[in-house]
Amino acid sequence: MSEAEDHDMLANEHGALHLVRRHTHIPVPRPLDLVTQGGYSYVLTSQVPGIRLGMCIDALSDREVSNLVCDLQECIRELRAIPKNVAPDYMITSAVGKACFDYRIIAGSNYDDEQGDLVGPFVDETEFNKKLQVGALPNVSHRIGHGIFFTHADLNMRNILMHNGRLSGIVDWENSGWYPEYWDYTKAYFITKLHKRWLRVIDKVFEPLGDYKSELVIERKIWEYCY
Repeated sequence: MSEAEDHDMLANEHGALHLVRRHTHIPVPRPLDLVTQGGYSYVLTSQVPGIRLGMCIDALSDREVSNLVCDLQECIRELRAIPKNVAPDYMITSAVGKACFDYRIIAGSNYDDEQGDLVGPFVDETEFNKKLQVGALPNVSHRIGHGIFFTHADLNMRNILMHNGRLSGIVDWENSGWYPEYWDYTKAYFITKLHKRWLRVIDKVFEPLGDYKSELVIERKIWEYCY
């Protein structure tokens, strides 16, 4: 990743943290500064208490898992209520209204000399779907018409913090932006394919928020051609 791409990714996280803190009650780090020194960029934030979910999920009681599901559901609902006041000409963008940085999209795309590891922004879902398609499966594509919501885009057991059996923070917002409503659900499966308890949590979190099983089927077909 180039220095410019690294800066854009961290600038997106910095902007996302401001956005989430302004519009939600989700426990996230407080962004303190975005600095560039010696060709490297850094985001300075406050510390959120807790340990990574991956370190304790197998020790959680059924009640604590149920609480986690409820906490994450409320977080998703609050994220979906964040207004999009950036880049009005583009439907799918980063948190700051620019090109997106997303490991899933990069994994299925040819490298672009001009944009590097950044993709988009996208005028609409049709344009976004074209970017997701792979040449080996020309007829495999998502439908259009999904709601476009603010999305963390990297929900996994490393980025969710727990303290005293409750969710205490969500971190690592560099991938965040406005994406189709299924994106946090399918991305959770893309990142963590084998941990059954975590995937059951994700299924329960999204049960009242939308049925994205068909989108997951399509994504899994495409993932077979992602490096």
